[in-house]
Amino acid sequence: MLTIILAFLAATLTWSGVYYGFEGRHWGWATLAGFAGFIAVALPITWLIRKRMEMIFNAVQGKIISSQEQLRRKILALQNKMQSGPKFQAQIEKEQADSIREAIRMLDELKPIQKWNLLVLRQYNTFKGQMLFQIKDFEEAAPLMYKKGDVKKLEKAFYKGTGRFKDEKGTLLYALYSWVLVAENRISEAVAILDEGRKKCESEVLQQNWDHLVNGRTKRFSNAALGEQWYALYLENPPQQKMKAQTAFGGKISRGGFR
Repeated sequence: MLTIILAFLAATLTWSGVYYGFEGRHWGWATLAGFAGFIAVALPITWLIRKRMEMIFNAVQGKIISSQEQLRRKILALQNKMQSGPKFQAQIEKEQADSIREAIRMLDELKPIQKWNLLVLRQYNTFKGQMLFQIKDFEEAAPLMYKKGDVKKLEKAFYKGTGRFKDEKGTLLYALYSWVLVAENRISEAVAILDEGRKKCESEVLQQNWDHLVNGRTKRFSNAALGEQWYALYLENPPQQKMKAQTAFGGKISRGGFR
C-alpha cells in the first residue's frame, strides 16, 4: 500500500513540476513525466520487496525441508529399534508440529513489509494456512483459508483446476467442490457440477453421488470411496477399522481345547 502511495505522490509532483514549470503547460508531456515518476518509484520498491520475500520464503522452505529430513532419519532409527504404536506416532506428530510452528515464526518476518504491498499479506496467509492445515490445526487455519459462504474464490480455483486436470485429480476436484456445495445446501448447483464431472472423468463416485442427489438421497452423498485421496484433505475422518485379534506372529489366536 505504501508503495502505491509513494509512487502516486512522486507522479503527482513530477506532473505538477512539468505542467507548471514550463511555458505552455503541455498536458501530454506532464502526463508522460508523471507516469515516469510513478514507475521510477514503484519499480525499485517492488523489486526490493520481492527480493526480501524470496529470502524469507526460501529460508522457511529450507527450514521445513531440513526438519523433515531430520524427522525422517529419527523415524528410521526408532523403527530399527522396533519402536511403534500410538505413543510413537504422537511423538512424531508433536515434533512435526513443533518444526512447522518454528517455520511459521520465521514466516512472521513478512509482517513488516505487508504495509508496502497488499499481495504480501495474501501470500503470508496462504502459506501460513497451508502449514497450519498440514499439522491439523484447523481452527487457526480456517480464517486464513476457505470460509463458509466465500465460494467465489473456491469456484474460480475449481474451474482453473478442472481445466488442467482429468481422471483422478479431476475427480477429486469435482468431489471436493460438490461436497462444499452440498454442505452449503446448494444441491441444484452440486447436481450440475457432478453431472459435468461424471461425464468428463467417468468416475463411479461422481456418478453415484449425482444419482443420490438427483433422487433426493442427500444423506447418502459420500466421497469415502475415494479413500486416502479424500481423507488426506482432513474434511472428514476415515472410518475406524476393526482390529482382528492376532498372535505376535500374525496368526489368529487359538481358542484352545481339544475337539
